[in-house]
Amino acid sequence: MADILHLAINEAESLGASDVEVYLVAAKESEVFIENNDLKQAKSQAASSIGIRVLLNGSLGFYSTNNLDPDRIRQAAAKAVKMARVSPKDRFSVIPGKSKVQLLRGIYDRKAKSFEPADAAKMAKEMLDAARSTDSRVSVDSGNFSSVLATHRLANSNGLDLKERVSIFSWSIMGMALDGADVSSFDFQSAGTHSVKDIDAASTAKEFAQTVINSLGAQKIDSFKGEMVLTPSAFVELVEDVLVNSINSDAVQKKSSQFAGKLGKKVASELLNLEDDATNTQGLGAASFDREGVAHRRNVVIKDGVLKKFLYNSYTAKKDGVRSTGNAGGSASSPPNVSTTNFIVGPGRPSLQAMISEMRHGILVSRFSGNVNPVNGDFSGVVKGGRLINNGEIGPPVKEVMIAGNVFDCLKNITGLSRERKILHTSVLPYTRIDGVSFTAG
Repeated sequence: MADILHLAINEAESLGASDVEVYLVAAKESEVFIENNDLKQAKSQAASSIGIRVLLNGSLGFYSTNNLDPDRIRQAAAKAVKMARVSPKDRFSVIPGKSKVQLLRGIYDRKAKSFEPADAAKMAKEMLDAARSTDSRVSVDSGNFSSVLATHRLANSNGLDLKERVSIFSWSIMGMALDGADVSSFDFQSAGTHSVKDIDAASTAKEFAQTVINSLGAQKIDSFKGEMVLTPSAFVELVEDVLVNSINSDAVQKKSSQFAGKLGKKVASELLNLEDDATNTQGLGAASFDREGVAHRRNVVIKDGVLKKFLYNSYTAKKDGVRSTGNAGGSASSPPNVSTTNFIVGPGRPSLQAMISEMRHGILVSRFSGNVNPVNGDFSGVVKGGRLINNGEIGPPVKEVMIAGNVFDCLKNITGLSRERKILHTSVLPYTRIDGVSFTAG
């Protein structure tokens, strides 16, 4: 790998590039799919890709290839330089210098090297069996179990040379419950880990099964205005994309973020604390350095409801005259963008049960199905797997209930966050209680 990276750097420099960055990813992947209550397909592959980014007289060029033959690397470097020669100058384009990177522990498991496709199939079967054995009425529509062992290598002409290995095991399951003519809402559950010993697909399957069983016998209700409790999954579907867009410095600079001009101002309930933290090894977005080789760190974005920071890569940081937050993202097939790593909402003090016990009238929302505008925050859709809450107790499941409103209003109306949190791939989230929600019966 080192020889390939430095070959690309030397070739691009010999053709006139003033700055060169080379990013290489080599991955071994296995995945097993579930369909209609059975294992349907397994695949395994080893793949590599390399992206070459160059600066020439202030102009940027980029080219990528998945062929690591030396001659193809030379050709790719030449094409990146050729692209730079015909690209407009941009004074904000930059390739970072060396930075001190402390490699994380806990994101690579050596046992992942011996994890075979047969092991992935075994885990997928365990997940399927756990869901089906919970209750015979459970029907699994689809699901998967995947393992990825990846090596990331990044070097540039400014002396940067970094390497990191990451192992990721992830799984998901989706389906419903059937009891005669009674069909539950669909539910989707997922989880993941970096370590073989922490794989627990069966627990995810059992949670999925219990959720769909609990949504059988759904009843129509009258329209009302009250509180809703979003599960971590529902928070991802309804709120997360809006927040991710709003704290992205590129969106701020392009005037497509509602948080533009609001640094230091209150944008949410004082209960909300939000971090982007790639150093948290519980999340699958954990890594030691970003797509540009800048060291990752914990970024406090919202504290006690007040906006503290936007997320930057080197380009957007140079535009605003600030330091990169280590949020350059993307693959080897494209130039770096701005992205979150691990999206973490701080826990509250009460338990979920205590939080629900305080509610007079509301709905526990397991999933949200509908439309959300990531820029202005407007949303409308249907509550899935909803349970009615009356006088502090969870009641029957509800059906044909719609909600509509604005995510930014919801952020200001947060009245509770649970101390329990759930890890959903690159998100760590509590249950969230929001007041002033209008529920419209179908």
